[in-house]
Amino acid sequence: MEYKAYTSFAPDFLWGAATSSFQVEGAAKVDGKGLSVIDVMQKNPAITDFSVAIDHYNRMEEDVALMAELGLKVYRFSIAWTRIFPNGNGEVNEKGVVFYNRLINELVKHNIEPLVTIYHFDYPQSLVEQYGGWMSRKSIEDYRAYAEFLFKTYGDRVKYWLTINEQDHVVRIPSRLGLTGDDHYEQLRLGYQANHHMCVATALTIKTFHELGMKGKIGPAISYSMVHPASSHPDDILASKDAMLIKHNYLMDLHCYGEYSHSFREYLADRQFTPVMEDGDLELMKQYPPTMIGVNYYFSEAVRAFPATEEFPIGYQKKSLLPEAEAGVFQVVKNENLDATDWGWEIDPVGLRLTLRELHERYKLPIIITENGIGAYDKLEDGEIVRDEYRISYLREHIKQVQLAINDGVTVFGYCAWSFMDIVSGRNGMEKRYGFVYINREDFDLKDMRRIKKESFKWYQKVIASNGEDL
Repeated sequence: MEYKAYTSFAPDFLWGAATSSFQVEGAAKVDGKGLSVIDVMQKNPAITDFSVAIDHYNRMEEDVALMAELGLKVYRFSIAWTRIFPNGNGEVNEKGVVFYNRLINELVKHNIEPLVTIYHFDYPQSLVEQYGGWMSRKSIEDYRAYAEFLFKTYGDRVKYWLTINEQDHVVRIPSRLGLTGDDHYEQLRLGYQANHHMCVATALTIKTFHELGMKGKIGPAISYSMVHPASSHPDDILASKDAMLIKHNYLMDLHCYGEYSHSFREYLADRQFTPVMEDGDLELMKQYPPTMIGVNYYFSEAVRAFPATEEFPIGYQKKSLLPEAEAGVFQVVKNENLDATDWGWEIDPVGLRLTLRELHERYKLPIIITENGIGAYDKLEDGEIVRDEYRISYLREHIKQVQLAINDGVTVFGYCAWSFMDIVSGRNGMEKRYGFVYINREDFDLKDMRRIKKESFKWYQKVIASNGEDL
């Protein structure tokens, strides 16, 4: 639908940017921090690791001053679980507590709203060793207790909380669960068990949030995007609906309704993936749903039908980082209508509007966009200039679609670009850059680490100052 006039962004709309602890902080073994699954996973020697990252731990005040200069209204960051509880449970590390107190106080001083992600991929390695991590029900209480500590320690200044970042990605990427070995089927089975425990842990944490009388909102940060049918053929349309269910909606159905839908139950049973659950688990989820949704959106996908055959029976999955093909369900194909990034992610601003509408219609909760951005080979010119017009174009077109979604009646109260500054990418090191601020670090060269404002910094500064009027 087209409109004669756009609805303006609300005066208190939260313009922001985001990072995660393991990608920016560094200081991986400093001041009492324990090891996470990120710290112990096999390193790719071709890329920068996370032990130093971009040294935010030691340059925090400088970085927050840049956030204030940019004009951020909200900063989304994660707290490193093992900086607070080095073993995931038990003894508290006071130096870690102090660091995040300093960060939050610095943000508040500059009138920047802290948006805290409780857990963003960096699960405590000690809990994996103690009892198998998320695969054990013991994980539920340890997560809840960690979250309760954060609420009591920082809740006087933090109004917005994200429980688990991209849970679906965690359960499908074995290293993030602390799993080793090559049994893909077994890892998927364990992933669905871990997923169930995460949903119970989230509901218990939201229960604790309410019991403590916390102000503000709480919910998951989900990776969610439209899956388009590759054609108008009914089989492709069915494949797109099925892909939406097993990639995205199954998880939000659990968080918001405490339900394994009939279709998803059958999907799990056919593959012997049905998790063990206890009486009361689903009722707990129904009683304590999220009060907001955080959405990470980068690209959409197109799929066609993938009929099961003798060669590719039901249950066959193409082994890939995230699902690309599953016999009897779908196969991801190139969308010829869209351009793509250097990494092959198809650029679909209208897909963001569709995503927001889909979430609004299914779950009817306030939404904040917690990640949206483009990774690129940024080039530093003359030691001080980064001309990233492609980033400006990407963000501009996506922000326009956010405005249109608001016109459609979707409650969107904030937008966090990914990322505030260049971070160490999970699979591409410093080669793949997302930020408004260039970090002058190439591979393992730590001599410089200067923060350099890109052209997109100046552009986003104007966007925020004009409350989205000057795009």
